[in-house]
Amino acid sequence: MTSRLPRTPRPTAAVLALVVILAGLGGRAVLPPEVGGPLGDALFTVLVLLLLVLVRPRTSPVVAAGAALVVCAAIELSHLSAVPAQILEAVPEARYVFGTAFGATDLAWYALGAAAGGALLHLVRPRSRAVDLDLRHARVLPGRRRGVRVAVSLVLVGVALAGTAGALVWTVRGEQADLAARTATARTELADSADRVADTTVRTVLTAAVDDAQDVLDGTPLLDVRPGDADPLQVRLDEGVAAVRASRLEFAHTEVGGAREALAPVAERAEVVLAASDELADEGRAVADDVGTTARTALGSAVEALDASGDDALQGAPLEDVEAVAATLLAQLDELGRSTTMLLTAQDTAACPEPDQVWFPEAGRLDDAELAPIPWAPQYLVRADVLDGLVELDRAYLAEFGQHLTVNSAYRSYAQQIDVYNPDDPNPLAAPPGCSNHGLGTAVDLAMGPDGFDSARYRWLTDHAEEHGWHHPDWAGPNGRLPEPWHWESVETPTGYES
Repeated sequence: MTSRLPRTPRPTAAVLALVVILAGLGGRAVLPPEVGGPLGDALFTVLVLLLLVLVRPRTSPVVAAGAALVVCAAIELSHLSAVPAQILEAVPEARYVFGTAFGATDLAWYALGAAAGGALLHLVRPRSRAVDLDLRHARVLPGRRRGVRVAVSLVLVGVALAGTAGALVWTVRGEQADLAARTATARTELADSADRVADTTVRTVLTAAVDDAQDVLDGTPLLDVRPGDADPLQVRLDEGVAAVRASRLEFAHTEVGGAREALAPVAERAEVVLAASDELADEGRAVADDVGTTARTALGSAVEALDASGDDALQGAPLEDVEAVAATLLAQLDELGRSTTMLLTAQDTAACPEPDQVWFPEAGRLDDAELAPIPWAPQYLVRADVLDGLVELDRAYLAEFGQHLTVNSAYRSYAQQIDVYNPDDPNPLAAPPGCSNHGLGTAVDLAMGPDGFDSARYRWLTDHAEEHGWHHPDWAGPNGRLPEPWHWESVETPTGYES
């Protein structure tokens, strides 16, 4: 009677399959790709072998190993066709069975796995009854039992090690996930804080923490990264982000202060321009309504922004609110400056008949503190900041001609400009009020004598006045719009609204 092949216990095969699965996943997770990949291929063949034994427990080790090798080789060779790619596109999880691409060296690892699986199966499957009878007679059964116990012990140790490794890997992966979230937050903070911190050192510190965190994120669990390695980096990132935000808040408060200081005088000037424009409108020299309305609206918004951005209003305000206030103030500064310039330009067109005349609402309305008397002709005033140049010019003139510059006119108040302006004169010698540089305190009329443009005094001043910050404008030259050899201006005299 022929004895039947012994059965491999299904529980044993199932436990071994679980160990192989855990070992394969653990190896993929903790080992470098050049090691984990081949190990995974070999263990996949062992798994196929054990699955075959679960289905047919009486399969011999040799047959099981051969069948597992044939199945794995067939799967690998199938990648030479388009079928696996189509399956993977429809079911991405199928990569755990099919892999992702053909590799000739994988066949060698499948063969090694088949051999190892066959050997393992030979160790764990029971012997036939006839062999057991022979061994009993030979009194070697205790040794057989010891072998089984050793095999079972090794399996249990393998399961424990695989489980422990898996738990550690899971822990490290979780810590890496938390670290990745904090790293992303830190990177966002670095991007948002560029050129917006009071102390650039805090960004340097945070950048170093991000780089160190990235090293941990790129590391392989257990081999490069141990449980707990991410914890101190998370603390560094949190502290670094907090320090950067605190520096951003300090910078934002400083920016608010600077914007307020810049906006306040622009708002004051806008009020002056609007008031002067309204006055000219009453005289019949009005600008288009939309220009004045735009400037008035911008002024109202600027005043509201100034009122809402005081120290008390921003005390304890969060970073985002302070930065928003700073942005609003800067936007109002740009808008109010632009709309005021538009109103000035429009009013200049309506008030000043000549293109070389520029309308300024301050003309003829300067404060006494802005003016200074000319030392040798104290009845005449000029703007205080241009007096020194005029004094130096007079000193050089005195050395050349033995007498001071003869001043006939200098600063004129608005009322005085009205007195000298004659709108009925087709070529008036005086500009309309608001359009004369005399009203700005930067122009003087100097006697040239009867020879005018041909006098030695005029020629000398033409050659030397600019050395001391004064000049003769083109419109007053011999071929200018209104030849006036006596009219001289400081080079600081504004010629437009953008300077």
